[in-house]
Amino acid sequence: MFDFFITQTKILEQLGGAWIIALLVFSRIAGFASTAPLIGNKQIPGLVKIGFSILLTLLIFPMIDVPSEYPKNYGFIYLIVINAALGMLIGWIISLVITIAKVAGEMLDMQMALNAATIFDPSTQAQTTIIGHFFDFMSLVIFISVGGMEKTIEALYRSFTSFPVIMYNLNFSFDKVLKATAEIITIGFLIVSPIIMIILTVDLILGLMSRAAPQINAFQVSFSIKPSVGILLILILLPSIMEIFARMFNNPMKYLY
Repeated sequence: MFDFFITQTKILEQLGGAWIIALLVFSRIAGFASTAPLIGNKQIPGLVKIGFSILLTLLIFPMIDVPSEYPKNYGFIYLIVINAALGMLIGWIISLVITIAKVAGEMLDMQMALNAATIFDPSTQAQTTIIGHFFDFMSLVIFISVGGMEKTIEALYRSFTSFPVIMYNLNFSFDKVLKATAEIITIGFLIVSPIIMIILTVDLILGLMSRAAPQINAFQVSFSIKPSVGILLILILLPSIMEIFARMFNNPMKYLY
């Protein structure tokens, strides 16, 4: 199998080193397209992702600096893996911003006693909750409306300056990735924390009522009160939640560079 790839690299050398660089650019963009928001959705056909990757390669390749030396043999295979992994990492970090909105909605469903009401999400091929699905769609709409996809592609283009296509050591700041991940998770929790605290207060009140009047079935009563209170609080805080999401999506590059 490796001999086949080596044979292909020799053919590319005969065609010109620029073809090798174009394939390295394509591998990074293809990795990005597999995990990035919207284009990385499982419902998007593979041919569409490949076409998207080819189109971006044709646009980005003329604008990057072509090195004087080209990889050969096993070095070419190694660089393809490195560039594909880097593209997947960039797409995953940006898609994490959208995913955390869905997780925040699922946290609310758990507190509102709606976690049993699940629906099938074709985009992830898994079961999801009602509020989680709503937050997921809302975050995607905000992401598109603030130009998040354009900024995401810009972040991908900037990666060719920070991380050239020919690099044998990936000097990537994983500490910054961990800090960005922690920051995104923290923001997601802070978004829903006021609603969770109020619902916990409702639980406390129902518990005190149950102790004061044992004939009241507080557990059954909570199934009608908690969803109503939670939905009312979501409607009240929805403008603020949308503003926070818009700020997160307005500059996705801050989580990378």
